[in-house]
Amino acid sequence: MEAEPTPMTQQPSTTDVLSAALGVREAARHAVRGKGGADAVLTALSAVIDHDHASLSRWDPLLRRHVTLAGSYPAGTNRYIETRLHDDPAFALMRHAPDSTSWWHDVPAPVRRASTGFQEVLEPLGVQDGVAQCLFSPDGRYVGILNVSTTRVRCDQPAVRAVMTLLGESLAAVADPLAGHRSPGPGASGHTCAVLLPDAEAAEKTTPVTVSGEPLPGLTEAGSPLVALLRRTAARRTLPATVLVPYRQRMLELHLTRQGNRTVAVCRTVTRPAALSPRELEVLAELTQGRTNREIADRLYVSPRTVATHIEHILAKLDVPNRVAAAGRAVAWGLEPAP
Repeated sequence: MEAEPTPMTQQPSTTDVLSAALGVREAARHAVRGKGGADAVLTALSAVIDHDHASLSRWDPLLRRHVTLAGSYPAGTNRYIETRLHDDPAFALMRHAPDSTSWWHDVPAPVRRASTGFQEVLEPLGVQDGVAQCLFSPDGRYVGILNVSTTRVRCDQPAVRAVMTLLGESLAAVADPLAGHRSPGPGASGHTCAVLLPDAEAAEKTTPVTVSGEPLPGLTEAGSPLVALLRRTAARRTLPATVLVPYRQRMLELHLTRQGNRTVAVCRTVTRPAALSPRELEVLAELTQGRTNREIADRLYVSPRTVATHIEHILAKLDVPNRVAAAGRAVAWGLEPAP
């Protein structure tokens, strides 16, 4: 007696899939802008793939592991994704796939047999199909992974495959710690980098990690004056915040945001405002702290007379009547004293 065929779930039309993809993109935009969460993205994704389990995870360069932003896998599976997936043989295949997307049925049998994830995690759940999509930022950084599993019929119809590839950029933006940062302003000189600073308790023993670009000297040294300035600024300002800092003959724009208990610092060199010299900017930054000429002179290792001359030049270049007005202009810029 032949077994009866398994009932097939009606597949969504291409129009339905495309419409659902627009919903995922909109949910992703809201998440990047802080108006929604990653869980809403997965909910919207269920209209593209009717999944039983899903997770969206961010790659944490400090911990060297994935961190779940939203997910519905059992706790044990979730721990595997966070702490062991990146060492699984299948992960290397997924990460280097032509479109960074690997469907369950496309993974070669030898890889599946060698994969702990397939053998010990997914198959015991009864998974019959699914997709793992490695997520990359526009500048090529690996930022996280989407995992989707179903215990029912195949979900990799052509329209769904095409849409998932197109959604990669939107999903990556949700995982990317730098997503939503503003583009370089008109004064940017082209040198841009970003670092992830650990929380204050781990500051002394954990070195800040480069997230993007080539870091400036002192930006990845746990005890450097520049990193200390970033921590002080993050502690006393409401984030996100942007400050200008004269540093080693350069003018730095530092944009700080929070990511959990960490601080993300995007640093770029910019042109000096109002044609002020590096020393004039240092003096102006000291004025924002209400310091006298003598106090500024002691901090900058110059004479009070030299400080007075710099202040005269500052007032002329800013076209303001006094040091209070000059300090107000500097505060509006977000100017901070050099570390």
